[in-house]
Amino acid sequence: MFKNKIDGIGDIMAVKNFHFTPEFYDLQVCWPERLKKEKNFLTGIIKKRNIKSILDVGCGTAHHAQLFSSYVENITAIDPSSKMIEYARKNIIKSSNVTLKIGGFENLNSLVSGQYDLVVCLGNILPILGSRKKVKLALKSTRKKLLKNGMAIFQFLNFTPSIIKKEKFYKPKIINKDGKIYIITKHFEYGKLKTRVDFLTTVISDSGNLEDFYVNTYFVCTLRDKIFLKMASNCGFKKIELVGTGGREVFNRKKHVSLYALLYR
Repeated sequence: MFKNKIDGIGDIMAVKNFHFTPEFYDLQVCWPERLKKEKNFLTGIIKKRNIKSILDVGCGTAHHAQLFSSYVENITAIDPSSKMIEYARKNIIKSSNVTLKIGGFENLNSLVSGQYDLVVCLGNILPILGSRKKVKLALKSTRKKLLKNGMAIFQFLNFTPSIIKKEKFYKPKIINKDGKIYIITKHFEYGKLKTRVDFLTTVISDSGNLEDFYVNTYFVCTLRDKIFLKMASNCGFKKIELVGTGGREVFNRKKHVSLYALLYR
């Protein structure tokens, strides 16, 4: 377990609570590149199933909601962070058929009325809930929000131990902001029930000196694919498909870094 300061390194290396501003969160993702990779797969489902309404849970800064708005009649996008929603409203959402709300799975039934053709939860949000109990409750809430022939799409990491070990350090991302350079490396440490995620951040000042170094840490539910399949089935979903990274082929736990779970009500 980390301490407030890591022994032997001193004040320059601190362990901080996991928190990024919406702007900083957005800078870490190359959204044009990501959406380009995902667009054909996701919009293909929308077209094939004649989707008219979408509920996006854990929408973050709502880039996916904005993308989907060109293909459906209405979208409700929700996120527990009021700052994320406000940022999305001011900077991302341009379409009038997108409704933004503050909330998450824990108050889904009271927050959102009606049912939808499609519920999406992208970007490893489901494991971030932190426990299998909360994941199961999220799956139950999702099913209640689907129309009779509705479908849900969950995207999350492949928690197969060998894959986590192989991909335990992601390629560093370099961000220029406010005259400073931020070098961010994501690190994973597998655990049977919870997997630790560290964001190792180095800050370089405008004069080129090392200004800060800290670690943002949080724990996610280790959501192995077999466990997820059992949970989804127990929650009443009649058909479940697992698709590999990018949605191009059937999921292979020995190969793919992440997966899409397609759940049919």
